[in-house]
Amino acid sequence: MYDQIVKPQTLVLDNAPCNDGKGTFPQLTVTYEEYGSARTKDGRDKPVTAILPFFLGSAHAAGHKALKDNKRVGIGYWDALIGPGEVIDTDTHRVISFEPVINDAFHPGLINPASKKPYGGAFPNFSLADVSQIQRLALKKLGVAHVDVLMGASMGSLQAWHFMAHDTSFVSRMVLIVPGGLALAEKLRVLTRQWVQKLEQDPDWHGGDYGTLPKDKQPKKALLQVLADFWYRVQFPVDHSLLYDLDDMGWADMAVAHHALSPDDARSIDTVLASLDDKQPKVKAYKQMVKLLCERTDHNVLLWQLRSVLTYKPMAALAASDVFTRRTMKLDDMVDIAHEAPGVADILMVATEADDLLDIAPVDAVLGMAAFLGARTCVVRLPPTYTHAAGLNTANTESITAVKHQIARFLNTQASL
Repeated sequence: MYDQIVKPQTLVLDNAPCNDGKGTFPQLTVTYEEYGSARTKDGRDKPVTAILPFFLGSAHAAGHKALKDNKRVGIGYWDALIGPGEVIDTDTHRVISFEPVINDAFHPGLINPASKKPYGGAFPNFSLADVSQIQRLALKKLGVAHVDVLMGASMGSLQAWHFMAHDTSFVSRMVLIVPGGLALAEKLRVLTRQWVQKLEQDPDWHGGDYGTLPKDKQPKKALLQVLADFWYRVQFPVDHSLLYDLDDMGWADMAVAHHALSPDDARSIDTVLASLDDKQPKVKAYKQMVKLLCERTDHNVLLWQLRSVLTYKPMAALAASDVFTRRTMKLDDMVDIAHEAPGVADILMVATEADDLLDIAPVDAVLGMAAFLGARTCVVRLPPTYTHAAGLNTANTESITAVKHQIARFLNTQASL
């Protein structure tokens, strides 16, 4: 636990990459938080733990935002791991946590200095390759030449894979919670495309140029639909009768024809939401959270973050890396590489089969590639009832303790888990 009030900080990058490396943004503000000092008492630089943000998340990873009636308010997602003497020990490590590149302060509503109006639809897109480069540039501006531990939950894991793949020597170890693998699961790709399409087809969106309209004229309908679908899949366990692609894959017709589903069970998210019992505490909490998300989420922030998910391609960068080429050549030459020093980060992934957002299959598929590249890799499976939202953000203290123990073992031993 990091028992301090933590405030965000900012830095500015000149000519930051955008549009998947095809352009630059003149001045991009990066928001981050720090936990613990940068140096030891005798003036030595501490090893660095970097934390990458999850979808619609923030830089707030540990500590709290305020005290109310002597109680901590706004506790960070990773707080159970970070602090003096904790798994991520702020006495020995410098911890830096990033805000999403697209956020409430940097998005299409930003004023374009040239036109004196919001960028709107002219605002560039930022691929995950751009984001990983921006994060590395920000770290280097903070005086960081190497990351000892790279951490990310959910979309933070996708950023972590890109971060590592684009510069395999920059990171020693990765801890990924409810992660994706090296390829985007088809289910998430289809869902993301559907969500992007809904947001872009909202009649009040106006190509992104709604920033000057009054609040009651700004897009709301598609925002609610997308967040309701997204948050349902985050909170509830995977349900194979809750279809995600009724049109493109023909899965519903096939399943009904083979009696895997009855026509009544081939449900969309709309029919599921209509059937929810508002008296159930979990359903009530779900709907309250959707309402809160709608109130605090900007339509364009949501859309631009979703667009970045569709750019996910770390394998392209990894396949072009020196370590991949070197090991492929050694394999072709039948040279023993078993005792060669690892060329990529060692990896711990904490995943759940009940995840209805990031399928566990691509996570399991990482193991073979990681072993080929020389990485020590382990997948810790959460109990089968745990959803995507569980991760470290669960009321089950016993489960948090077990995950903390696994992460501590991973970070403190060179032996296989």
